[in-house]
Amino acid sequence: MMKRAVVVGLSLLAFAGSCGFETSEFADLPIESRFAFTNFSLEFYATLGIREHSDDPGEYARVPLLPPGATFRGTFLDFVGTGCPGSLDLQLLMYARVANDVPIGADEGEAVEATPVVAGETLDVPACDVQVLETYTIVNWEAEDGVARVKIAQDTAVEGEIRDLGMFGGIDATWEVGGVDPALVAMAPPAAAANERLSGSVILSDGSGVEGIGVLLRTRFRVRLDDADGSNDPDAGFGDPIAFTVTDADGAFSFDRPPGAYEIEFFSDDFAFRPDVVIVESPIEVITTVAEPV
Repeated sequence: MMKRAVVVGLSLLAFAGSCGFETSEFADLPIESRFAFTNFSLEFYATLGIREHSDDPGEYARVPLLPPGATFRGTFLDFVGTGCPGSLDLQLLMYARVANDVPIGADEGEAVEATPVVAGETLDVPACDVQVLETYTIVNWEAEDGVARVKIAQDTAVEGEIRDLGMFGGIDATWEVGGVDPALVAMAPPAAAANERLSGSVILSDGSGVEGIGVLLRTRFRVRLDDADGSNDPDAGFGDPIAFTVTDADGAFSFDRPPGAYEIEFFSDDFAFRPDVVIVESPIEVITTVAEPV
């Protein structure tokens, strides 16, 4: 079996040298890097096709269909057969929900249309030939109808190379996908991403649970990031509530959603909360908030 080394494990080289090992014994281990695809659209589902760029490319591997706010994480080795591909070909497809007149999360089964509303492809996107990243990020932003706006490897040397090559243009150097590529119009959506349990409890200061507390769940969105000022991100936040529940007799609550970025909000006429809003990146450990009578 081929030996594998994760990028973060490169720090082991320094450790090995300090312990008297020859670092040359480790230098040729193949690097394995990860990628993360996040859907920050407010209403559309999205999937990403990904493969290593080459003169004789293979089929695209496709991530599960992600609802708003969700993130899929995988390894390049599992998806493209290479631990750290030099460059990538990408396909981005977005699908409208069948019941798009009801809030996200209230559509039974979260069914989507059979054909994409946005679909496009971009080839030879810089990757490990420029910089080995522990996690290569690909983020689908919220955009106007009929458009997908994708940010790739933000704030890295890879993004710098994308800018230097003038691949996408514009101040944000984003991949703008408009309309549907005719070659992709018949591409049916993949299976939906698997849910994870997002859970927590509302307790009093003595540790006892509080029943009947309302809990709202919202998804993260992002429109754009002002790359001239990394601290300025006005066009981002959390959308309308997508799910609602109340705490049980033990003060416990839970939601079943794919891993991603969410905001949880607590409310009651009888209690204040510390904290009253929790921003999470699931899957995570159990969330706890303290209720104080008012």
